[in-house]
Amino acid sequence: MNRLLLISLAIFLTIACSDVALADGSASGAQFANMVVVGLIILIVLICFLGALSVFSMLKGGELASGWQTLAISFMVLLIAEGLNLLNLLKIVELGSTVILVARLIAIGMVMMGITKIKKVLS
Repeated sequence: MNRLLLISLAIFLTIACSDVALADGSASGAQFANMVVVGLIILIVLICFLGALSVFSMLKGGELASGWQTLAISFMVLLIAEGLNLLNLLKIVELGSTVILVARLIAIGMVMMGITKIKKVLS
């Protein structure tokens, strides 16, 4: 059921991006390709977030739980950053690229922290 929902979301994002790109006569093919790629990145990050969240919920407060919680939060931050990137590409929100890059950097740092916590517990 979850796979069907995610595939539907991917199709919806692709159609939405194509409708916006075709409605705006100045949108180039490269911008459309960027929107599709960002949509797919959002889909993949959403899958990673749901996976990390399910592992975290299975651990029920064990020693590994804090590392998986950090990973889930990092994927949520990355999901927000890519959502802002998509909104910026669609010209719904005007943000500088610096804001998106800082959010991505924070997410990557949190991924590193989560992996370090998990590695420390396992070694």
